[in-house]
Amino acid sequence: MSQSDNKPLIGIGTRIRKSPYFDSNIKYGVKGFTIYNKMYLPTGFDDPAKEYESLINDVTFGDFAAERQIEINGPDAHDFIKYIQPRNLDKCEIGFCKYIILTDNDGGIINDACLLRLEDEKFWISPGDGDVILWLQGLATNSGMNVSIHEPDVSPLQISGPKSGKLIQKLFKKEHDDLGYYKAKQTSLNGIPMVIARTGWSGELSYELYLQDSSKGNNLFEMVYEAAKEFNGRVIAPNTIRTIEGGILSYGSDFDRTHNPFTIGFDRLVHLEQENDFIGKDALKKIKEEGPKEKLVGVEMLGTPIKKAPEHFWNVYNVDNKKVGRLSRCFFSPRLEKNIGLAIVDIDYAIPETRVIVESPSETHSSIVVDLPWFESVKKNILD
Repeated sequence: MSQSDNKPLIGIGTRIRKSPYFDSNIKYGVKGFTIYNKMYLPTGFDDPAKEYESLINDVTFGDFAAERQIEINGPDAHDFIKYIQPRNLDKCEIGFCKYIILTDNDGGIINDACLLRLEDEKFWISPGDGDVILWLQGLATNSGMNVSIHEPDVSPLQISGPKSGKLIQKLFKKEHDDLGYYKAKQTSLNGIPMVIARTGWSGELSYELYLQDSSKGNNLFEMVYEAAKEFNGRVIAPNTIRTIEGGILSYGSDFDRTHNPFTIGFDRLVHLEQENDFIGKDALKKIKEEGPKEKLVGVEMLGTPIKKAPEHFWNVYNVDNKKVGRLSRCFFSPRLEKNIGLAIVDIDYAIPETRVIVESPSETHSSIVVDLPWFESVKKNILD
């Protein structure tokens, strides 16, 4: 079945939540929305390639409020954090952010998330799409730990690109020039409360402004818009091209609960040697000993430039036409001048330079397996 240009529209109503930046998205020409964490998330304002060029060359910003925060607080908050995920977080200082994965008893991935420690007994978890808060509340109920879990009034606005540091410098009058990678601070902008963090889901230098007053969303958006003009700023949606280039994964698309950390290359987030117990520890030990049966890889694909992200998973075959995996996301990379994508394949076909075939609805793409990423995520700020 071919992908059609006649797309059904997403109805806008009261059942799906609107972000604090919703009116600004409409004002600046959003072309469409998807649903993410039961909230409207912009899918684009212009050609993805134009948004990509601004992202890698100038500065961009956009509505990431669908990254709903989960607040965990209480005397046992730190112990609870260590219990729900496999990374050793004995040393997690106030003001630090950590990338984590949440695993179930079988070692499957519930979600990935950015963790922020804001106070001694207060953490935020910023997960991908899903019902993570229900999972955590259920765990807390039976954990015997003294913790409270709820969704706070917090809505991230992401600023990304090589000039993002300059934009932050202008907005905050150099107050946060010393903010390091994966660090966070409580702050305000013209009286609007927020947490600022050197985090983001873009592949480029990024900041996230975690707005803490949803009534001020459009005010904050306008402040950023006006300040960004000096740096050739552009309003964008999450950019598929750059995240694929960076091997930055999307939960629900690139992996889900049927996959474990070793399949998708998250070994670094699993610390089996630690004394702390955590959910899925025994299962993950067994998976590591036996080795994963499949692996997430990059693929480079010949054929017509791909200018639309897949609406369905595309099958991956070996040269003998046996199905050996599935491709989740792909796009034409202007920098690489080739089609690139992310796929999970049987372990025997995960070796770089292995030839495979990717079947799209309109074309058969001769392809080759490659290591990830094509371009590393940018961590250094020119202000550092």
